[in-house]
Amino acid sequence: MTNKKELLAIADSCVKCGICSPHCPTYTHTQNENESPRGRIALIQAWAGGNLNVTGNLLEHIDNCLLCRACEKSCPAVVPYAKLIDDFRAEMHSEISSPLSVKMVKNFAENKRIQGWTKSLLTLYQQKNLQKTARFLHLPQILGLGKLERLIPNFQESQTLKNYYPAKNDVKGDVGLFIGCMGELFDFETVNAAITVLTHSGFNVHLPESQACCGALALHEGDAKTAKNLAAQNQAAFTNENLQAIITIASGCGSTLKDYALKVVDISYFLSQFEFDLKPLATNIRVHSPCTLKNVLKTDKSVLTLLKQIPEANISVLPDTTQCCGAAGTYSLRHDNMAQTLLNELLETALEKPADYLVSSNIGCALHIAAGLRERGENLQVVHPIVLIAQQLK
Repeated sequence: MTNKKELLAIADSCVKCGICSPHCPTYTHTQNENESPRGRIALIQAWAGGNLNVTGNLLEHIDNCLLCRACEKSCPAVVPYAKLIDDFRAEMHSEISSPLSVKMVKNFAENKRIQGWTKSLLTLYQQKNLQKTARFLHLPQILGLGKLERLIPNFQESQTLKNYYPAKNDVKGDVGLFIGCMGELFDFETVNAAITVLTHSGFNVHLPESQACCGALALHEGDAKTAKNLAAQNQAAFTNENLQAIITIASGCGSTLKDYALKVVDISYFLSQFEFDLKPLATNIRVHSPCTLKNVLKTDKSVLTLLKQIPEANISVLPDTTQCCGAAGTYSLRHDNMAQTLLNELLETALEKPADYLVSSNIGCALHIAAGLRERGENLQVVHPIVLIAQQLK
């Protein structure tokens, strides 16, 4: 664990120039210097230097950060802001309490047995019209789980995944597919599409059964011990030296995996180097770039490159000025006012042009945005870009 001296050294690397401030969603909406990147760094700096005690206000200002890392992308001094926030939260882990919904998500992410139980319960909840009744009676809100329940997508048929899928065409090599803790249950459509396109492209696909959550939720909650254990588990799961790449289908997972695993690459970036023979799709597609894809992995342009291969598709990307959608892991469960403000802004921008699909490369963002669209009564479908590629394969 990082000590105060190390935290102070990181904080001291920030010269407080303020170039990052206009890029920070919380500062943009509050105009509160404590809610800016340099403000948060100054607070941690004062605490680590012994000039500020731990108070509720201090913890609140740090907890309000989305960790969208737009500040890092704009920082001329390349200050490792995310590491500073994560390490501070780790130091304060015992001081921070989490709402029930956050604890439930974290337990689900870290425990495969709970994932199995959840799958059975959700199948029953959705197929027997219990979800419709519960929402009509506002039971999730009464139980304090409204923020979490709203994120549950429409029921998707799934099947038991295999550990290996052979290439369907001339073999180009072997890749590992990281599906994380949420993909199989909440976005099997994307998992299946990834396997379809990768095997079609000539790759043998390996899905190690021992892979676990990437650790992002634990890391950003300050649970450094759990995050370290999950990292070790994934490193062991993907030790196959013959793998050309470890493919991720969620940029949030990819941005965390790349810090401890080799050969990690987002699926759109990996596949953008190949040409596909695709069926025409006369439709309007809006492209959302998750913060982790554009600010951390920095491969957001590859999504457009890939989608442009679909004949007759009219593709438009949300403006570069579009800020974080507000999902940010479990952020929307902790800070629903700010999360909803950011979501509303994004949806207003997304709906400025007619569209049939909105593509997003991160499951957390996709669930959050889809929930917002449902609440507005909009029929815009939120899908992963690889779903459209798989759908149009000849």
